[in-house]
Amino acid sequence: MNIFNERIENAKSICILGHDNPDGDCIGSALAVYNYILNKYDDEKVVKIYLSTFSDKFLILPNADKISSDLMDATKYDLCIVVDSGSEERLKDYVRYFREAKDSIVIDHHENNTLPASVSIVNSESIATCEVLYPFFEKIFIDENVAKCLFLGLATDSGVFRYKAVNKKTFELAGTLVSYGFDFTSMLDRIVFDNSFNQRKAQAVAFERLKLLSNGRVSFSYFLDNDFGEVNVTKNDIDNIIVYLREISGIKIAAFTYQVGNNIFKFSLRSKDDSINLVDFAKNHDGSGHRLAAGCMYYGSIEDVILNFEKDITKFLDE
Repeated sequence: MNIFNERIENAKSICILGHDNPDGDCIGSALAVYNYILNKYDDEKVVKIYLSTFSDKFLILPNADKISSDLMDATKYDLCIVVDSGSEERLKDYVRYFREAKDSIVIDHHENNTLPASVSIVNSESIATCEVLYPFFEKIFIDENVAKCLFLGLATDSGVFRYKAVNKKTFELAGTLVSYGFDFTSMLDRIVFDNSFNQRKAQAVAFERLKLLSNGRVSFSYFLDNDFGEVNVTKNDIDNIIVYLREISGIKIAAFTYQVGNNIFKFSLRSKDDSINLVDFAKNHDGSGHRLAAGCMYYGSIEDVILNFEKDITKFLDE
């Protein structure tokens, strides 16, 4: 029995956490763990997932309706399993469940993981946390529900198998998971490719502001606080804008930022160049991530943020 299963075996109550503003890999890995424990132990253990609010499109995943956003639950768990999160800061208000648990495990693929868990299972060579998780699951307890969640994380964090970090191992695991028989095309259509009318309007706002920075090496756009109300979208609805910015030919980096507070902007960064390690940039700007995808923060007016970001990213690329 591996250390992941040993810790689960010895716990009567378990909570599962992920990073703030959870994406497909975070939600997929959290639900994969939840469904795996359910398959193995039925109702022998108390298991709960806590995540911040996410898009309704993920509700098609098995037991996604069991995810809680409750910050007032006073339960102290025997074991806290953290997926796809590299620091306590990224757990936001849910960090209390991690700190109060008797035991903890982190499973992640971000190379600068600083989470002080009892057990750390981190592989920065993996394209997704779901890829890190898979070998630790006993195959007899993997069913269609678990496979579907793992596949979702693998597909979304790999840009639906388009990023350069995708390799033979990625496709082999995807093939294994698909063999469980779920309709992966419909799932990807619903979660990745379908866009609401308001999402398209939000994308139109972003593309109206699209510009090239750093002598054409960086595609960039932004979303302001008042834009959310004007086009009736949430932060979860604009996550895929960075994907379209990355598709612009000739660039090295795509950058999208949106306002999260007074003079506070959150950046999403994507690289198209294997030689660029975005973590090296993000960690100097209150951020984290991995080589080809990272996030960071900037502060000030949008005009100052654009000027400072272009100066910093140009220096970074020149070095």
